[in-house]
Amino acid sequence: MQFRILEITETEKFQFLRIYKNGNVSVQQCIMENYPGKFWQSVSPVKNKPRFAIIRDPYERFISGLAYDLTRHKIDIKDVELKKLFTTNEMHLRNTMLGNINHSASQIPYLMNSGVTHYIEMKDLNLFLQMHFNKVKHIHKSQIKKNKIEEYLDKKEIMKYLHLDYYVYNSIISSPFLWEWQHGKIF
Repeated sequence: MQFRILEITETEKFQFLRIYKNGNVSVQQCIMENYPGKFWQSVSPVKNKPRFAIIRDPYERFISGLAYDLTRHKIDIKDVELKKLFTTNEMHLRNTMLGNINHSASQIPYLMNSGVTHYIEMKDLNLFLQMHFNKVKHIHKSQIKKNKIEEYLDKKEIMKYLHLDYYVYNSIISSPFLWEWQHGKIF
């Protein structure tokens, strides 16, 4: 069962599962520079290759995704219904190709049945990129005023919606599948 269209970048050595607002453009840029012409888009898990994904604190990701969408579509936070920010109805290739997705929706659907073998926490992304690609990239580092959004929204109300996200996130953080620099390279 899939809730989203999987977007996987694959090389001969690994697969990278893209999750929006989780540093995927930075990782993708490192892949393009280190494997020029030697990567492709895939949707199927390969059992003999590591597949990694970047995970991010749900609240930070929500605010970042919301700020991105508001700026992209030139919408004021006051015109948005909070409840609709946590669900998505975009399981169509057209929406994905145009980038017209809800960037504040949960990261859980990306992870469901996706075959990830290694999770990298967003705070460790620079270390991961340095070890695996010998460079650090910061693409699309947000310049959006997130504080203005947080002033308008009630964090306690948002946290109610993120309860399941935190359960999954914390389960991954405490699992043996979380990559840490002491574990060394995965590919």
